[in-house]
Amino acid sequence: MRQLTVSGLYKAFGTHPVLTGLDLDVPAGSFTAILGPSGSGKTTLLRLLAGFDQPDAGSIAIGDRVVDGPGVDHLPPERRRIGYVPQEGALFPHLTVAANVGFGLPAKLRRGPRTGELLDAVGLTGMARRYPHQLSGGQQQRVALARALAIRPEVVLLDEPFASLDAHLRASVRADVQQICRSAGTTAVLVTHDQDEALSMADRIAVLRDGRIVQYAAPHDLYMRPADPALARFVGDANILDGQLTAVGQSGRAVATILGTLPVEPGSELSPDSGPVTVLLRPEQLEIVSAAPAQTGEPGCLAGRVVACDYYGHDAVVRVRPDDQHGPAEVIVRTTGGPQLPTGAPVLVRARGPVIAWARG
Repeated sequence: MRQLTVSGLYKAFGTHPVLTGLDLDVPAGSFTAILGPSGSGKTTLLRLLAGFDQPDAGSIAIGDRVVDGPGVDHLPPERRRIGYVPQEGALFPHLTVAANVGFGLPAKLRRGPRTGELLDAVGLTGMARRYPHQLSGGQQQRVALARALAIRPEVVLLDEPFASLDAHLRASVRADVQQICRSAGTTAVLVTHDQDEALSMADRIAVLRDGRIVQYAAPHDLYMRPADPALARFVGDANILDGQLTAVGQSGRAVATILGTLPVEPGSELSPDSGPVTVLLRPEQLEIVSAAPAQTGEPGCLAGRVVACDYYGHDAVVRVRPDDQHGPAEVIVRTTGGPQLPTGAPVLVRARGPVIAWARG
């Protein structure tokens, strides 16, 4: 396993810039997700790492070896010791599972024990003689992963490998892939536009926007401490509110919002100590209390009515329109258990801090 280092990477297609000075350090043996919307440059980055395309500027290093960069000859894909798993698996339909897995190995090793060991590792014992059309979608992706691992790569690149699978199978296969990569000790880079996939699989997540990485952090930090409001909205549901920052002496800072006065996360970079701010509240930081007329003005609560309730059994996502017309158009609340709330039901919404806040110009 090797560290992967990208510095000042630029790539344009014609007059359209795709990557505009991208920097990324992937620690050896880690599982990193590259997250971003369609067109943000995720697949372009992966193709540059694999060596399928060449950057216009910048450098790529695998361990101590620079494979692209100023004064360095471009190292082709077959010499990079990189395993690549494309979106559809791209198996050869006329070859057996064993032949697909061993395709990248030297001829003398294709009939050795390596192929069987890899099939055992990916849970396909006894399927060596089958053909791709005799496998399920999840099994085909496991074969593609085994093929990528066959050459004992220093880095494995996964280009949205679960996109074509149904929801239940996708969750199962990605858990298997994560476990296999960790067991092999392989440095892995996953490209995805699925936030849940990135949050559940990766050690660290790099979010691409406009050809650059806007934040590179552990899943919890990315979700709870996003760099800006746009990133907060992109990574999960978010309530973005206006607030007024106030100093509270030794107890730290607080922010006054339509949901009451809430403590500010110590990590928030705010200056000065007072003024208008933008506040993030995740849906699970809100709770619903059934409202009675006498409770409508309860301090620290927001009165409103249910607009919609998406019920999932184990939890529900409730959208509430506040009665106060000076607040947001709606707030999103994630609840656990309990019956589904009917549309139009009066509720009180209470918030729990601390919150992340950003200064407003």
